Amino acid sequence: MDGPVVDTRYGPVQVEVVVAGGRISDVKALEYPNEARRSQLISEQALPLLHDEVVQLQSANIDTISGATYTSDAYAQSLQSALDSGGVVSQ
Repeated sequence: MDGPVVDTRYGPVQVEVVVAGGRISDVKALEYPNEARRSQLISEQALPLLHDEVVQLQSANIDTISGATYTSDAYAQSLQSALDSGGVVSQ
């Protein structure tokens, strides 16, 4: 299930969530800030951490990654919307 694109001041963020057996099995960042080199570096560091936290917690209620606040917040928003539209309730 794809979440909506969430615009940030550094670029759009969109995630796809894969749910199997009622559990989040994977999250893929379809769009993320990568226009500026600094944004690329931040995304390269933050996205794997966000992915792992979502899979571990089974929720969009994740901590913000320091230095990647806009990306973290948008990632969680897109993820929660995807879960809501797919009938999966995040806790």
